[in-house]
Amino acid sequence: EAHMEKIRKYFPTILLITILLVATALRLYKISEYMTFLGDEGRDALMIRRILVEHDLPLIGPPTSIGNIYLGPLYYYMMAIPMAISWLNPVAAAYQVALIGVLTVWLIYYLGKQWFGKLAGGLAAYLYAISPVNITYSRSSWNPNPAPFFALISIWGLYMGQKFKDFRWLILTGAGIAAASQMHYLALILIPIAGDLDLDIVTLQ
Repeated sequence: EAHMEKIRKYFPTILLITILLVATALRLYKISEYMTFLGDEGRDALMIRRILVEHDLPLIGPPTSIGNIYLGPLYYYMMAIPMAISWLNPVAAAYQVALIGVLTVWLIYYLGKQWFGKLAGGLAAYLYAISPVNITYSRSSWNPNPAPFFALISIWGLYMGQKFKDFRWLILTGAGIAAASQMHYLALILIPIAGDLDLDIVTLQ
């Protein structure tokens, strides 16, 4: 009975570690051979070269698909860190996106556990970890790919602010929305959602 109690106690931790290991393996396995590197990725890599070699710091980011509208430059500076370490090897940026994808799996587990229980959180994280679409997009350096991570960060801030009735968590929400909207303009939909909940948190002070 004591043995079974230990299993029940540590099973959620073992399950989470297993899911994260599966997510990591699926995203990193032969990533240099399977990563996508087309026009957008090449454009971004050339921009990182300008940053690191010519010290030309951009104030705008990649163009959107809806015309002469540009995203913020955050993704360029995110890419610059791993590509500086590997010195302009674009595979390093793909590794960074893959690891962000693994962190996204953990956030899904955490939020799912908080809202619906450990089983639901584990199932949601597992499905996201093995999703072929998410795996594909986590294996290449493209600016929309980290957007789910930053969107979840903003939701996490809202959740913690509501839970503890502490408006300081809204700083995390704002940072998450700012980062997500620089990955893809569709993340702007988070602003009215966060604004409504932010008012509730502030009112409760």
